[in-house]
Amino acid sequence: MHRIFNRPKSQERDLDILSSVDTRGIISRRELMRRASLFGAAATLSTFGGILKAGAQEGGGKVTVGLDSGAFTPILKTFAPEFKKATGIEVEFASYPLGNMYDQNLLALRQGTARFDAFDFWPNFVGDFGPFLTPLEEVGSLEELNFADIAKPFQQLNYYENKLVGVMIDGDMFINTYRTDLFENAEEQSAFKAKYGYDLAPPKGYKEYRDTAEFFTRPDKNLYGMVEVTSFFVYAFFINQLVQLGSEKGVRYGELFDAEMKPQLSNEIGEEALRRYAEMTAFMPKDLAQAMPWDVGRQIFFEGKVAQANWWTDMPKGAADPKISKVAGKVKCARSWGDVTVLPYGRAMGIAANSKNKEGAFKAIAWMQQSVNANRWVAETFEQSLMDPWRMSMFDDPKSTFPLQAESGFADNFASVSKELLASPKAYLDISIPGTNRYLASMIQHVQRAVTGQATPKEALDAMSTEFEETTETYGRDRQVAHYDEYRQRMIKQGYWS
Repeated sequence: MHRIFNRPKSQERDLDILSSVDTRGIISRRELMRRASLFGAAATLSTFGGILKAGAQEGGGKVTVGLDSGAFTPILKTFAPEFKKATGIEVEFASYPLGNMYDQNLLALRQGTARFDAFDFWPNFVGDFGPFLTPLEEVGSLEELNFADIAKPFQQLNYYENKLVGVMIDGDMFINTYRTDLFENAEEQSAFKAKYGYDLAPPKGYKEYRDTAEFFTRPDKNLYGMVEVTSFFVYAFFINQLVQLGSEKGVRYGELFDAEMKPQLSNEIGEEALRRYAEMTAFMPKDLAQAMPWDVGRQIFFEGKVAQANWWTDMPKGAADPKISKVAGKVKCARSWGDVTVLPYGRAMGIAANSKNKEGAFKAIAWMQQSVNANRWVAETFEQSLMDPWRMSMFDDPKSTFPLQAESGFADNFASVSKELLASPKAYLDISIPGTNRYLASMIQHVQRAVTGQATPKEALDAMSTEFEETTETYGRDRQVAHYDEYRQRMIKQGYWS
């Protein structure tokens, strides 16, 4: 006697969906059904859902917004009902891992049908994403984006062939977060002056940065003088050393290439910057110093194990939150050391050129850019949102933007220091030319080799320069020269390299 097995109704439904879906050449229908038989219909739908469902997003008033997971998606999802009520447009937030932002988004942009109508990205990807993004002024006006309120340095990002293809939704820049219970302690001040011959204060230059880091490094007390990233995001911290030293020497500190795209790294300034970067690792926990992740570095500061952090602006936001920080009420901000305001990474939002609902996508971005909405997202707790301020109105009304830190006076301190940094005549903005992802990957790899002692600074910089040249040739030197000149002229026009 043969027993007849009936498939569950949910499995029948998933198989019906798969058998009727238009795969648009991404995967053959036969291969799709073969995978369904091997792995199950539900698992197959999950694997290919982000791409295959894109066709269902074309019509109506629905807008799909892609965001990297963790940092923003949780808080933005809470505002979806408000957006629909305000605009009549339904918005769906979809997320992707931070580490896959480049690959997943570039793949989605190159498809015939959009996976996302609008999505977030690091501005240094604009050189690669640019051909597949919609110039924003072709869909709406800068006034609708309240563009004038965006801080001047952040306005200079997200240009491709002199057309604005993205607008910031997260403003990253380096700021110094320091412990007042250490830096303002009378005994510490007296001991520091006796040892170094000058007053203890937040550092203004490299010497003071190194001295204060050395002074507060006390492994026997589980206290360290500073924290920097020495793993994936090494680029940001090495570039800070490079541009600050270049400014000290009076050169155009932001030019990684000359006018013909020849790398300007393997020289005395580059070697000294890399030596300084490696030298500072002595003032971090020994077991983490050569491979410090960004999230761990932030956490050990919150735990009270670090005296100061020249870090992105999410550090003070979290350090001042008593729910997650043991040093809340014991921190202040000061200018990051050096003359140059460094603004690495950050996030922008743009519209996919393959979107079928560009007008709806623009409305979604414009709604996010309204100050009252943007301020609320920054104002949420550290656990809910890692958004950093990027609009001047956020700093002009710090008690509204940072309600958790208002009573202590920290909000006013953070806002005033941030405004000073943003108004600086010297700033460094990430390059955003074709191949930037490859240039940065070379920098990350070889800086790590130097930090771990696998290569001398010169060997690391020589290898970096060789790979830079290979990337330039791969993308075409004439093309790269043209794109880099656009970037250079933008920096020169703003006076940032003077």
